[in-house]
Amino acid sequence: MDKELIGEAIKSLELIDIHLYSTSITRFEEISSDNYPEEMGQQNKVSIKAEFLEQEGDSDGSRLIHAKVEFGLRFIEENEESEIKTLAEIEACFIVKYHQLQEVSEEAIDEFMQFNVVHNAWPFWREHAFRSAAQAKLPTPMISLFKPASEKMPNKKIN
Repeated sequence: MDKELIGEAIKSLELIDIHLYSTSITRFEEISSDNYPEEMGQQNKVSIKAEFLEQEGDSDGSRLIHAKVEFGLRFIEENEESEIKTLAEIEACFIVKYHQLQEVSEEAIDEFMQFNVVHNAWPFWREHAFRSAAQAKLPTPMISLFKPASEKMPNKKIN
């Protein structure tokens, strides 16, 4: 993570909107918040894809940036042979829209996308995952504070 490049992008970008684009909940086994395996764990996923939409007639470097951020978690069970069985999963895709006010290097935008976009969408994901799990009667997921990609998010055991 290059903080100087992120700072360069922050000076040029303003957040316009964050909204849910798609979501899914899938059960592969019959589990619920009242009845799930003792050794159940959780895996997490994050994926980012930026889409640059140039505004017509702007020669000052302004444009709209739509970033798709996909989050997911799955409840898993690992057997003695270290085989992982997926019990259920929750996935969601959010669109994060920014207005780029002036020219900024693509390197700065890329660095911003890897950290700030996820950071901006993370509270929306956390709230969505908690609400979705409760509505589906799945166990309450463990979604910690956002950590940069350089820090691993290990599988979590649910107690």
